[in-house]
Amino acid sequence: MQAQVAITTNKNGDKISEHAGHVVYFKIYTIDEEKGLVDSKVIKVDKEHTLHNLLHNPGTNPEEHEVLQSQILLTGGIGMGAIQRLANMGVRAYMVEEKNPDEAIKQLIEGTLKAVDPSTFQHHHHHDHGHDHNCDGHHHH
Repeated sequence: MQAQVAITTNKNGDKISEHAGHVVYFKIYTIDEEKGLVDSKVIKVDKEHTLHNLLHNPGTNPEEHEVLQSQILLTGGIGMGAIQRLANMGVRAYMVEEKNPDEAIKQLIEGTLKAVDPSTFQHHHHHDHGHDHNCDGHHHH
């Protein structure tokens, strides 16, 4: 059996991007249960076809969109709402800490990929956008 996995990425396909909704590059992997990784390619979608727009457009037909034909989506950052909507379209979305798409796929195949619970990132991002706070919100000295 083959599965297709989409990963939000950059133009070169060598780094997992943080914000699933607005990414235009995806690396699409084909995995075979027996053979492991069969194929990978980077695709670019236009602005109308970012996940953000697709998920907010009731007329979206998953069959017209390669990313939505994937069974699994891996990304560095995604909200609960998007995860729910993707699930409704048959795509399981996971937030991962791994930054290298090829490495993430390898771990996925080996069953060692760590997914992050996105609900813990609802109100604050753990990566630095110039905000001066840490995750637990208070220091003990």
